[in-house]
Amino acid sequence: MKTLVRLCFILLSMSLLIGCSKTDEFLEDSQPELKKAKTNVMPSAATDVLVKAEEDWNNINEALQNAGSGEVVQLGEGLFYLHKSIIRWDFNGTLRGSGMNETIIQTVPGELFDVSECPPIHWTFEENDGGFMFCFPHNFTTDERIVMVSELSIVVSEPTTHYLRWKGLEKEMEFNSLQAINVFYTNLDNDLANPINLNVLYKNLCITGEKDEKYAYEGFSIFHGLAACGYSNGSFEAKNVYVENAAGCITPFGFYGDDATVTVKNSTLKSCVHGVYSFLNHSWTIVNNVIEDSKLGVVMLKQSISGEIPDGVDGVSFVKDNRICFEYKQGLGVGIQNVNNVEIKNNTFVGSSMFGGIGGAGAITGGENWIIKDNDFCGVVPQPPFNCTIWLNNLTNSEIKNNTNQLIGGPGAAESSVIIGPGHECDE
Repeated sequence: MKTLVRLCFILLSMSLLIGCSKTDEFLEDSQPELKKAKTNVMPSAATDVLVKAEEDWNNINEALQNAGSGEVVQLGEGLFYLHKSIIRWDFNGTLRGSGMNETIIQTVPGELFDVSECPPIHWTFEENDGGFMFCFPHNFTTDERIVMVSELSIVVSEPTTHYLRWKGLEKEMEFNSLQAINVFYTNLDNDLANPINLNVLYKNLCITGEKDEKYAYEGFSIFHGLAACGYSNGSFEAKNVYVENAAGCITPFGFYGDDATVTVKNSTLKSCVHGVYSFLNHSWTIVNNVIEDSKLGVVMLKQSISGEIPDGVDGVSFVKDNRICFEYKQGLGVGIQNVNNVEIKNNTFVGSSMFGGIGGAGAITGGENWIIKDNDFCGVVPQPPFNCTIWLNNLTNSEIKNNTNQLIGGPGAAESSVIIGPGHECDE
């Protein structure tokens, strides 16, 4: 297993070197690391895996439950087994390993992972039981909270005990895939007048699942790799992370307050239904990532899943310097709805789709003030009926130019306020 994690670390390093030309400017944290005290936790030395799992769970759980505000729970080098969820309410601190290649947390081989004690997640549009390895739920507070998880690896190689998603709806189903880490505000979008000040930072992490038909949803052992759910005035950041074999590799929802931001950078996301999937946000920075073997590389939705758009400011978003590879006839490299002030620049897209590499800007109210330029679509094979590399719907007051293999289609292609400049042919 350590060989697998070491390979994960090597692949992340190689992909960032190949796919990114500028990384140094992003290495400093925008959130200060909380340092008031530190509790050290070492892996159990028990040889029986179930005894080890019980001891590892007790040791990590006790440290997190007893951690004060700003405290660091430091995990030592070695392999930790977990057999059931760790749930720490209102955590304001750091869970940190000794390095992606040094601290490994794994589901117990041959055992169902117990999620029976997880709190539910109730959106206005759907209710779901929880299914988490690590869960950091938050009650309402006016205080600022920062949850940081860094410098470790998680391996999910077993199903969970069954839990329900889409409860009471026609599509209700039993799930048995695990969310590796989720930080969420319990009110979510049920009380938009009272957002929380919740900041979430994931850094230097390796989250690895597997694909097998025994997993109920899309065949992935991981449902969400790194997740966070507002409704929040704070920031979400995932940087220098590797996530493989997950239905949603990185999934931030509900960072919608006036100053809220969502950032994903310097990361590799491989074998996903969604590389980055997010709704109820308004300001994204998606920069210097490699997304491979995805159905939908990056999805940015200002509205909720039900289509409702809360009142709030328009943010500014950037999708730059990414390499996004997708393979699905109805897939997309980047799909965006109802988001204004977006710059999509210097990305490389590879794949085959009826919508092409970029699809926007939404079937409900559209978007405006986009710049789409200097992107490389030479690796995109357009499919009927649209036969395009950029698919537009209800986009206004925007500019598209200087893209290689620039083929524009969709019902918004004739919009008079969209300025379409010349593109470039691909080199033979």
